[in-house]
Amino acid sequence: NPMRGIALTPVATNIPLPLDTALIRAELNNPNPAVALAVALVAFHALTGKQVRELKLTDIVDGRLRLGSRDIPLGAPVRTRLTAWLDHRNTTWPASLNPHVLINRRTAPRLIPVSRSFAWDQTGISPQALREDRIIDEANATGGDVKRICELFCIGVESALRYTRTLDT
Repeated sequence: NPMRGIALTPVATNIPLPLDTALIRAELNNPNPAVALAVALVAFHALTGKQVRELKLTDIVDGRLRLGSRDIPLGAPVRTRLTAWLDHRNTTWPASLNPHVLINRRTAPRLIPVSRSFAWDQTGISPQALREDRIIDEANATGGDVKRICELFCIGVESALRYTRTLDT
């Protein structure tokens, strides 16, 4: 069998559920600027947890986020939280050479990204659930425009259809 040993990417078949808006709002206003920024990046721009962790300072120029071939204008709430975080970062670790946006006491003297649980273990939500909530919002706003959802979030048609099914429920 020539396909033996080739891993297939499973397609989720469950219908994603929206999150409680009060919970998202509370985390956006978290007193920890790293948490507020991480939540804002996912809530407003639907970045994945990995993208947030691996985001570098050079990826953000003039209020725009460069992710691969995508150029994303950052929303005003994200820019506000980014400024607060960068001020905190520069005050706490002024000599850090770590190129990543998010750092902590362990990663500040190194050149590595933060761990998977950084910022998220302090919240009541996961980055995946928050990303799904953002995509659900876009599906509702566009009336289920599959092409727009695919292009905006860099997901496949099957995944986009999974989100448009929430319109029926």
